Amino acid sequence: RDVEIGQTVAANLEMPPLFLIAADLTVIHVGANVGEKDISEVKPGDKASFTVEAFPNRLFTGEVTQIRPSPQSIKPAPTYDIVIRAPNPDLLLEPGMIATTSIVVDRRDDVIRAPNQALRYSPRDLAGAGGAMMPPGGWSQLWILRDGKPTAIPVQLGLDDGANTEIVQGEVRPGDELIIGESDGILEKQKP
Repeated sequence: RDVEIGQTVAANLEMPPLFLIAADLTVIHVGANVGEKDISEVKPGDKASFTVEAFPNRLFTGEVTQIRPSPQSIKPAPTYDIVIRAPNPDLLLEPGMIATTSIVVDRRDDVIRAPNQALRYSPRDLAGAGGAMMPPGGWSQLWILRDGKPTAIPVQLGLDDGANTEIVQGEVRPGDELIIGESDGILEKQKP
């Protein structure tokens, strides 16, 4: 209530609203920006998760309900506004909080994946590496240790989460040691 009982209110004077009605905060709408490169993969109904600074160790979940068609002109590339609807039964989320969001646009379970660092690796001395050849068109190459020697394995890639990439096809097995780099002639390895 912005006025007191008995206060004179005139229609021709500029006055603040008489009452402010709060929205139902048990369901909150989160506004997020998605870059031009990724917006084509986001669709209504996609699951989303987010954190807020006030609760950094708590993951909140929601669902994309709206994708706004007009981009925001933010340099270097435009972004698109989306709306995520999230339940807030504990009323922990407040309007104005800053959220860091992730949107699941596709999902695969029980797959072999390789760290992206392994996909960028190429031996310094290709002459000493066994099996060094160009992979077939549309394929990538991983280096693994086979019988103690670096060996090139052509692979076909799938989903990428920014840190790891799904291996759809290729002779990579769970337990293989992927080469992710080398330092002073010593190979750095990681299992898929």
